[in-house]
Amino acid sequence: MKDIIELKMTGVAHGGEALGKYDHRTIFVAYALPGERVRVQITESHKRWARARLLEVLAPSPSRVQPACPWFGADGCGGCQWQHIARPAQLDYKARILRDQLQRLGGVKKPLVRKTRSAGEPWRYRTRMTFYPAGETLGLRRPDSYDVQPIDACPILHPDLEALFQDFNVAWDGLRSVDLTVSLGTGERLVALRTRGDEAPAIEVDFPVSIVLEKSDGRVQPLVGDPWYFETIAGRTYRLGPGARRPFNIPAAELLIAQVRAYLRAGPGQVLMDVYSGHGLITLGLAETVSMVIGVEENPYAMENAAFNCSHLDNVALHEGPPPKVLRKLQDPIDLAVVTPPNEGVGHRIAQNLARLGARRLVYITDNPATLARDMEQLKSANYRFIEATAIDAAPQTYYFTTVALFTR
Repeated sequence: MKDIIELKMTGVAHGGEALGKYDHRTIFVAYALPGERVRVQITESHKRWARARLLEVLAPSPSRVQPACPWFGADGCGGCQWQHIARPAQLDYKARILRDQLQRLGGVKKPLVRKTRSAGEPWRYRTRMTFYPAGETLGLRRPDSYDVQPIDACPILHPDLEALFQDFNVAWDGLRSVDLTVSLGTGERLVALRTRGDEAPAIEVDFPVSIVLEKSDGRVQPLVGDPWYFETIAGRTYRLGPGARRPFNIPAAELLIAQVRAYLRAGPGQVLMDVYSGHGLITLGLAETVSMVIGVEENPYAMENAAFNCSHLDNVALHEGPPPKVLRKLQDPIDLAVVTPPNEGVGHRIAQNLARLGARRLVYITDNPATLARDMEQLKSANYRFIEATAIDAAPQTYYFTTVALFTR
């Protein structure tokens, strides 16, 4: 195969690259768009596919726009992959990616995938971001690299997070990463540090902020203030903290709760089980609509916050431990289930045990559509039938999205 070729891009792949065919191989090209004719240089070659670097756009797509960030691109920051794509096309591509993953990896012939849903602003939406040391300042990793691009601003940071970044834009020897979070509901600010050897630095700050050390074994050590903050999501107050998944786009989190509620058709008299329940986003978000919610979570920090978040409710039961083990022991019948598994998937016999307990409707939530596709066989073996899925655009300007899928028995 030639090193430099011209080709027509025909689709978009999970991972954000455009793809085209050349010499019976699929060629993946970052920063290209479907419909474009481009000139590229092959950088990685295999029998059936190759990866190439975009050299020139010969015939641009109408959906191509000027990126808003000076560090965007192959030689700059890897935090965003799609700033060069107009907003409507971004939403369309995310639905295409989800449909493709369900077809190719999940074996669903004609999956019903709804239009991608979005809420809030496509810029200035992030309330949490992880930064890495770049000399004496902070930055973001370059595309497909551990190298760090120093930055002094970022157009997807919420203004409050941008202000915290400016206040805390400093690095030192031994620092591995800094996770910055702000609360839109209270204005609280949380900094989570990861250091070489889990060494706690001596820190003095002259502005209100909580600081914690996230250790390599998952433990969280408070350094300044409390190891949590409060956020308002869909009218409910959540205590959130490091060590477990938490929202970084609040309007998208509210949309997620609404989509889950719509899929479950939850109502009085029903029992809902929330598996991998985390801080209790869905547990608390749907507790008012059903008679009982059972949350299952193994992360102790998330479970502690979930218990706090739901402490005022008498219809929530929480079980701490690995979900596959917890579910084996439970016997009380349920009507509905929500599963938000890690990237590894739902875990051994979780689907079968949810079916055993009586869940007729199941909603599967993931930030990785390939995880859902791989779990299709296990869900099918428990007699769960795929109905439809919706992508929620939790991360505009990137290829990431949250999938909400409905199954029934």
